Amino acid sequence: MRQRAVVVKTEGKIAEIEVSRASMCDGCQKNGGCEHHCELSGLIAGSGKTMKTTAQNKIGAEPGDTVEVETDSTKVLGYAALVFMMPIFVCAVFYFIADAVFAASAPALIAAAAGFVLSFAGIYLFDRSRKKSLPDIAVVEIVRRAGQPEADE
Repeated sequence: MRQRAVVVKTEGKIAEIEVSRASMCDGCQKNGGCEHHCELSGLIAGSGKTMKTTAQNKIGAEPGDTVEVETDSTKVLGYAALVFMMPIFVCAVFYFIADAVFAASAPALIAAAAGFVLSFAGIYLFDRSRKKSLPDIAVVEIVRRAGQPEADE
């Protein structure tokens, strides 16, 4: 998966980048569409906002450069599955174990809620451990150097 970003700062071979969050209306707006007046545009989380993250900077991008960054699509899908599926899976496991042990629905529901909350603690710990290693995102191309005029595309 490739996306454009702007380098905010660099430290050795690591760059802090700012990425625009994509929205489902991008294609519509680019093609002279609805200009975000539809009902869906109000539901889009983070539409038009930016996010800061780190990326491997092996090609020497500098602050202010517009760059192309790339990450492995399978990792992105894996992280999405972790965030969306793990809480449901842990919730179900806790429910069925508590239901088998207590043979009552109230303790099973409490255990399911506890499993749901604990799964987010696990995701948080996983995220912290990932931040100690090299980023999964890499700067692969410098599109425009800082200070250069923007070319018509």
